[in-house]
Amino acid sequence: MLNPKILKEINFQEINDALIEFYSCRPREYGILERPQKVYENYAQFISKIVKNKNSRILDLGSGSWRIPLEIGKFAFSEVVGLDYFSDEEFEVYQKEITIPNVRLERYIINGIIPFENETFDAVSSLCVLEHIVYVEEFLNEIDRVLKPGGYVIIHCPNWSGINHFITACFHIIFKRDRLWQLYKLTDCLAGIFRSILWYLKNLISNKPKFILIYPRMRNGKIHFERSDDDAVHLCQPLSIKKYFKQKGYKTVIYNRGYGTTLYTYIFNWLFPSFASTNVLVFQKQKK
Repeated sequence: MLNPKILKEINFQEINDALIEFYSCRPREYGILERPQKVYENYAQFISKIVKNKNSRILDLGSGSWRIPLEIGKFAFSEVVGLDYFSDEEFEVYQKEITIPNVRLERYIINGIIPFENETFDAVSSLCVLEHIVYVEEFLNEIDRVLKPGGYVIIHCPNWSGINHFITACFHIIFKRDRLWQLYKLTDCLAGIFRSILWYLKNLISNKPKFILIYPRMRNGKIHFERSDDDAVHLCQPLSIKKYFKQKGYKTVIYNRGYGTTLYTYIFNWLFPSFASTNVLVFQKQKK
């Protein structure tokens, strides 16, 4: 069986419950992997370039802590809300870190249901969240529900279906004698190159978006986390996300082109945006 293993629908709820349990009580090593502050600052600045109206209300999904909402709030939007599965202890500690009045944190009350009324927000953002979602369409439906007409969906996440991950993993195994993500063997990496193309073609020829799910790294029914994205469950093939929003009548504002951390990735993403290693996606909900 090739890694990563494709998740079957019969096991969706089991894996979803395991992920919620994991996020409600994150281990210490999960926090160590929090990104440098500059990452959050750049992300907030990106949002400020998309959402120009300072009277806007912004929801950041899966904010993880106070850091993302606080950075977004520094751009003087009317209100910024960070939503996540915070434990009681996290919720109490993180709220004390918020130093400006237009920022606050909220917790999920019912799993997967955003605890706000329809058409509440002018923008919904998420940074490295979509790869951890089992019920992807339901998650996107919730975003659509709480977003005002004319509002923006801003998604940054890895594309774990992207061909470059599997190529990079070959070098990790050969030269570093180490795994990349869930790729332990050279056969997994080589097969992954062809699987990447197959996953793209599945979405290309399908009338509906094909959200491809995998088993996260697990042991004894629980998430077995050691390093970044061991808990990933959704491959985030960008064409699937684009197709979803297109069917909802959204305008595609940004689809990976024009972004990349190196000259190679910048050129690659411009030529092959559906294979980009990192997704930078912005969609605008059309006015009624």
